[in-house]
Amino acid sequence: MMGLRLQVEIKESLEELEKAVKYATQASTKERLQMLYWLKSSQVTTRSAIAKRLGRDEATITRRFTKV
Repeated sequence: MMGLRLQVEIKESLEELEKAVKYATQASTKERLQMLYWLKSSQVTTRSAIAKRLGRDEATITRRFTKV
């Protein structure tokens, strides 16, 4: 079963995200930025694909995107 495409507006450029991932100090921040980078670069398009890449549950991915 294919997951639904994530609809996320990402204002940062790929270069900005790449730099932010590199310099992030908190693991959760780094992981969230990595997810945004993958989405922006079209490496992944669904929560299930992100969850599989990270070895996480889809609910965890959803929580990462609902944090303000």
